[in-house]
Amino acid sequence: MPPLRRRFLAVPAAALTALAVTQAVTAGPAGAAAAADVSTTLAARTTSVPAAGDISGSGQAVVWRQKTSADTQVHGWLAVSGGTPQDLGRLADTDETVTVHAVSVQDGVVAAATSTDPNGALADHVTLRDLDSGTEDVLPVAYDSSGAAGDERYRAQAGDGILVQQSYQDDTSAYLVRLLLRTPGGEDRTLLSGDEQYEVLASDAHGALVLRRTAPGWDHRIVYVDFTTGATVTVAEPTTDELPQGLEFTPGHVGVVDGATLTEWQRSAPGDGPSKVTLPYADARWISDDTLAWYRWSAADGAAELFAMARDGSTPATDLGGTATDLSVGDDGRMRLALYRDDVDAAIQTLTDGRISTAAGDATTIPAGPARLDALALSGGALYTADDSSRRQGVLLRSNLSAGPAGASASGPSRVLAYTSGLVHQTLAAAGGRVLVEQGGAPEPSHFQVYDADGKLVGTPLNYDDASVVNVVDFDGEHALVSDKTTTYQGTLLLYTFADGHTQRVPSGSALYGGALYSSVRNGTTSTWSIHRTDLTTGTVTTAATVNCLPGGLQVRGSRILLTTCGTAASTTGLLLQAGSSATTTVDSPVRTPILGTDVLYTFTKSPDSTTVTLNARSLTGTSTEPQPLFTLPDKADTGAADRWAVDRDAPWAAWMDDTGVTHVVWAGVPAAASSAAPAGFSPNGDGKTDTWAPTWTYDRPVSWTLTLKSGTTQVRSLTGTSTAGKVAPVWNGTTPTGSAAAEGAYTWTLTARDTVTGRTAADITGKVTLRRTVPAATVTSPAVASSAATTASVPVGWSARTAGVKSYDIGWRVATRDSAGVWKLGSLQTWRTATTATSAVFGKAGSPVKPVAGLTYRFYVRAHDDAGQTGPWSKAATTGIPVDDRATALRYTGTWKSVAATSAWSGTERVSATKGAYVSFTADGTQLRVVATRKSNGGRFAVVVDGRTVGTVNTYAAGTAYRQVVFTRTLGTTIKTHKVQLRILSGSTSARSTVTLDAVMVTR
Repeated sequence: MPPLRRRFLAVPAAALTALAVTQAVTAGPAGAAAAADVSTTLAARTTSVPAAGDISGSGQAVVWRQKTSADTQVHGWLAVSGGTPQDLGRLADTDETVTVHAVSVQDGVVAAATSTDPNGALADHVTLRDLDSGTEDVLPVAYDSSGAAGDERYRAQAGDGILVQQSYQDDTSAYLVRLLLRTPGGEDRTLLSGDEQYEVLASDAHGALVLRRTAPGWDHRIVYVDFTTGATVTVAEPTTDELPQGLEFTPGHVGVVDGATLTEWQRSAPGDGPSKVTLPYADARWISDDTLAWYRWSAADGAAELFAMARDGSTPATDLGGTATDLSVGDDGRMRLALYRDDVDAAIQTLTDGRISTAAGDATTIPAGPARLDALALSGGALYTADDSSRRQGVLLRSNLSAGPAGASASGPSRVLAYTSGLVHQTLAAAGGRVLVEQGGAPEPSHFQVYDADGKLVGTPLNYDDASVVNVVDFDGEHALVSDKTTTYQGTLLLYTFADGHTQRVPSGSALYGGALYSSVRNGTTSTWSIHRTDLTTGTVTTAATVNCLPGGLQVRGSRILLTTCGTAASTTGLLLQAGSSATTTVDSPVRTPILGTDVLYTFTKSPDSTTVTLNARSLTGTSTEPQPLFTLPDKADTGAADRWAVDRDAPWAAWMDDTGVTHVVWAGVPAAASSAAPAGFSPNGDGKTDTWAPTWTYDRPVSWTLTLKSGTTQVRSLTGTSTAGKVAPVWNGTTPTGSAAAEGAYTWTLTARDTVTGRTAADITGKVTLRRTVPAATVTSPAVASSAATTASVPVGWSARTAGVKSYDIGWRVATRDSAGVWKLGSLQTWRTATTATSAVFGKAGSPVKPVAGLTYRFYVRAHDDAGQTGPWSKAATTGIPVDDRATALRYTGTWKSVAATSAWSGTERVSATKGAYVSFTADGTQLRVVATRKSNGGRFAVVVDGRTVGTVNTYAAGTAYRQVVFTRTLGTTIKTHKVQLRILSGSTSARSTVTLDAVMVTR
């Protein structure tokens, strides 16, 4: 670890509720894209470990100095509560003999020292920005580089003011300097004078620790000066330029560390003299309210490591790990440092009791900026790059790519991992969320390693003494196909499994995809070849396709298989086919071998009068088959370097890097509908419900679109439009172009969409929509009395459509019951069946909501749903009563009656009498009376007496026996009232026709 530039800065916490900044952090300027491109850029990167210096913290605010990739000058940066770092703009030059903090924060005020000279001269003004109010004050600094009287140099912040060194001439005309406190709207105050030079080692709103170079001998004196009283106290008098072992500057104390002894003064009363404190460690160089920190040399690492512990010794000394570039103590008494930990973070950390704080807002990520992309790989919309530009251990970076209505975008490269050892020679491939890299290089052996998305090493590395003899042909995340040119394998193709390090030979031209190996095998002595798929887990072999030519190299994505050549070895014509289909497409490849991606075929062309090669993309899902140029392939940096371009075989992206290190990423896809909602039908009948058909599709790109509607093969309507946001929302009101009403029925529709930028067409979307103007209607039927259809309490119910296009039905029912006051009331409509396609069911059987009760009347309703999405009204009711059996207690028999069992009778029994004058009496609370009896050849007669008056005579004679017959029906009224009823036996028409067989009675309610 390199030594840190020592700083002693501190400030009290402030309530930071507002933030005013000049610009946000970006990934770098976007490169110019061709008019027909959807592209973005990633700027060149100068270092994979950005150096953050001049750290200053106050409460939850942290500021620091850092170069951006696009600038040669240092910028200031600010973060609040660990949030996104904000770029404060270019700072002034600090290249002079004393330490000057060009950006700092104290007591909720950010100070940024800048220069009007664009070439980076020393500060000539300081901007003070209050983070609570957002107000700004600009204090001038009269810097003129001459050193003559009146020349000023900015030295440090002092809360809402600044400390300025000013040159002057004394009475003897000697040039000396004084230290001024300058505040907005106030007079300058002289704090120190008569010296040769000042360096402010630490400061806050109340005082400063100053290194005085005294006149006339340039001696060293470190003093504390109190801003309120002007009092000073000498803290140390070094004899050389080397500062003391450590200095203390906290909100309460100022002091000097020597060995394990801390000599400190109370800042509230510095004149009281110092006190001695014994520290728990003898070599501390930095001291805060709760932490001691120091370097310790590590022979194992060959560097100094930063250690820390609690100031009171409550936590032991520990190596903080990683690499630190700056450390300071803020005006809140807390210690902060810029710490880079491999595979963890690059952040400004806050220490608490000698440990890295995990409290919210105590860590701020240092913006790494865009990467210098030394090698490229694309997979699944992620760009992987190897960056070894700043250290021996290479860094793997990832940028996530996306294309939307606004264009293409790429996230700022994030570090997947820092390799534990060895340079990254190149990123070879990426697939399945894993990356294959080549590491090492002379004088070390090379090895191929796989890392997952979290930066963890996967499986066993593949080692080679000389990687130049090895070419990785294919990679699927778990296996690699390697072309080995060494004598051992004589140029054969090897399948390497990273999980167990197993290697095996496979046929030339094989390919990997989806956990399987695809190889071509000749079918005996015939001229046909089979493409075999071998599952690499189970070993199962299946035939994916058969071709009538000698296949060259295979490439596989999804169900598509590309034969890079089809015929002789010298052939430049390939074949694209699909597993399970006999359809094939010829692919010409006279320039370079084409590359099969998921839904994209990448091809190469070269103009006759040029040596430049153009990469083209042809969509395999859109309606256009014409390839579209993406970019000209860049040259390699040198013959041994990796290609500076790559394509994504799992998502439609391609990337290339120019000579300045800027990476250009181009989207090669077609618009895709991310969501859709197309109603199955509509009813333009003016009822205000679904009078228009209004489907919507949301594409991921801006599109121009055409929606065509046909009846059979006849076009009825065509709608067009353009959507910059990708939302397609046509509306059809059911009319033809002339305004006449389109006929009812089913229509087929086709939506075509074209990217308004690239011109590429999306895959057509098709479907059907039904137009109905008539509201769907249905009718329901059921027997008036349940006994007419069965011997038990079950009701067969049937329903049917009355209009065209009905697809399903809802069936409802109601029943009247007596409440606690004895009043009969009709219950609410309840659902029996919903959206059923059946046309009949039995109420009372399995699936019924209730078991029908004797003496109650059930009403059934139906409503229809049609293919236009309409729902009709409930139909008129079909009413069915459940009769009371002859054995019911409500029936009172007088005279001679006999109960007889009869299987075909209601509930299996009947009541028989042939005695004239015998009768049965009961109370009828309802609107209609029905009597159920058995007609027979000996059937007699009976009278029906209601409320003492005979209302009818019934003859039950029939030539043949007929069970469960409704032999009498009488309307009792329109409202439910109580009636007294008697069924009285009359004399028969003959002696052989005098028997009455009663089965049941039913009163409708």
